[in-house]
Amino acid sequence: MELLIPLVAGLALIWLIGRRVPWDAKLMTIVVTLAVIVVVVLLERNGLWPEAFRRR
Repeated sequence: MELLIPLVAGLALIWLIGRRVPWDAKLMTIVVTLAVIVVVVLLERNGLWPEAFRRR
C-alpha cells in the first residue's frame, strides 16, 4: 500500500498532463517514472538513501 498510492497518483498525473501526447511518448514517460519510483524505493529500503531526505 505504501508504494501503490504514489504510483497511482503519478500515473494519474501523467495521464492528465499527457492527454494529447502520442502513445509512444506517453509510454516512455510512464516507464521512466516507474523506474525512478523503483530506484528510490530500493535505495531507501537498502539504507542507501541520504539521511537528510528521510521522513521523520
